[in-house]
Amino acid sequence: MLIAALLFAATLSPFDQVVAQERAFAAASLEIGLHEAFLANLAPDAISFNPLPVPARPGHEGKPPALGKLNWGPTWVAVSSAGDLALSTGPWEIKDQGETLIKVSTGLFFSVWRKQPDGSWKVAVDAGISSPVKFVLPATVENGFAGAPAAGPKPGGAESARTGVMAAERALSAAAKTGLGKAIEAQADPLLRVYRERKKPGIGPQDSRALLATDTRKVTCSADRVIASGSGDLAYACGACAGEPGDASKYGFLRVWRMQPSGTWKILADVTP
Repeated sequence: MLIAALLFAATLSPFDQVVAQERAFAAASLEIGLHEAFLANLAPDAISFNPLPVPARPGHEGKPPALGKLNWGPTWVAVSSAGDLALSTGPWEIKDQGETLIKVSTGLFFSVWRKQPDGSWKVAVDAGISSPVKFVLPATVENGFAGAPAAGPKPGGAESARTGVMAAERALSAAAKTGLGKAIEAQADPLLRVYRERKKPGIGPQDSRALLATDTRKVTCSADRVIASGSGDLAYACGACAGEPGDASKYGFLRVWRMQPSGTWKILADVTP
């Protein structure tokens, strides 16, 4: 059955593959349970946040059946031109069945998907925020990079991109010591998306700038994982930000970087709850 599924998936575009896999993942969460669905879809080295980056699979292995019912759906998916790295985001809703009442929570998820050696897609980073959004299962999905030219892996493309993003992360960390929001805005991609806990997401230049203006945290950030597409046009960084001296706060972060036509790297998405 796995071989048949992979053969069928191969007839779809990478965008359609990721949309289908995200939807199947959500459906499995309702059908077989939250923990079982995550274990079937997380990559072996997947990362989640608690609140700092941690291996994601142990949070679901050997757990009793979850009482809550988690549902979600993608509204926006973007895939690298090599078709090996993808981003997916949209609303989620969890209904926790208590002894006397049902508690409902909502938010936005942001997942990074990586294509595996066997051709399947698995979640490499499971991130997101709680947010007071009205949950409606999306009927359609926006192609974030619609019209972008396809390109296969380039010799040394992933390593070159990784080096470039690590340098961009170091520059951002230096600037974030005087304000994280301003540091991100200075390196913003035109399609920037910003996610902050218990707030509506900033989508696009106007909304993202407004949300970043409220983020005056003075932090030092350090990326401990940077992975890039073989086409060298898309990469993500995971790590932690620590508050200035005297501030013991620490924040896990996921940042997605995109190569610009000018050859510079800009931030496409920032999830620093």
